[in-house]
Amino acid sequence: MKIGIQGIAGSYSEMTARDYINRLENENIGRTPNTQANRSYEVVEYSSFQETTDALLNELVDLIVVPVENSTTGAITKLLDQLRYKPVISIAEAYQPVSHNLWAAKGSDLMQIKTVYSHPEALSQCSNFFARYPHIEAKAHDDTAKASLYVKELNRPDVAAISSGRAGELYDLIPLLEDVQDESNNMTRFYVVEKKHTNKDYSGEVLSFYIETRHEAGALLKVLQVFDIYNGNLLSLTARPIKNQAFTYGFFLELLADKMTVSNDILIKTLEHVAEYVQLIGQFKAVQRPSNK
Repeated sequence: MKIGIQGIAGSYSEMTARDYINRLENENIGRTPNTQANRSYEVVEYSSFQETTDALLNELVDLIVVPVENSTTGAITKLLDQLRYKPVISIAEAYQPVSHNLWAAKGSDLMQIKTVYSHPEALSQCSNFFARYPHIEAKAHDDTAKASLYVKELNRPDVAAISSGRAGELYDLIPLLEDVQDESNNMTRFYVVEKKHTNKDYSGEVLSFYIETRHEAGALLKVLQVFDIYNGNLLSLTARPIKNQAFTYGFFLELLADKMTVSNDILIKTLEHVAEYVQLIGQFKAVQRPSNK
């Protein structure tokens, strides 16, 4: 089985993919030889969210593991946008505690650092650090782990990277500071996504939708009333601009459906009756969120 990620070894996506592989292997312990128990796994690296989702659509990989939400900065909208209008569905969720460290080449010290590289999401999660050291410039890089590799290749005393402990150690850097993220319990949530199969039954009490409402008064309220009537517990709601339709918005929603009074099919048909466009982008079992400490 091939699992695609955006990033390289040492990125939080890679760490989450390997955790998910361990989860699959543990689930397969004790199964018969004819099941997935003997399946091998490979993590395939891509440089962008679009490349990652394209690889899934083109069946170059079986699954992708992608970040959708951070506990500090909220929804990762660039990824969510990649899921719209495509035959994909999330079949699982996973959580990764985030501990950002400041890494530099050997011989560097904190007072020498003038520039810090990392992924834009990671930089935004460390605003207190940059406020504390206003002389240090934050520069965006493709990926947290790639930022560490770049600092290693530069081998200069005035540059550093913000990345995971695994990334810094993989690329032979020294830690200047640990836990530079704004919140100590910072955590990123991931989707495990596959290409949707029309003949496959999906299960799980968490439903994830992308919905575009009709452009009329009370349109969003009508959608939310469906969840209320059917006793669905709305978990999140994120608005996103619709491409090529200025100042119009679609909505990513998640729903806990464990106490819902109708089937998923009836729910979707009702939503389609009151909305312009409805896409089920995820159905999976909720997992226990790990502690960051």
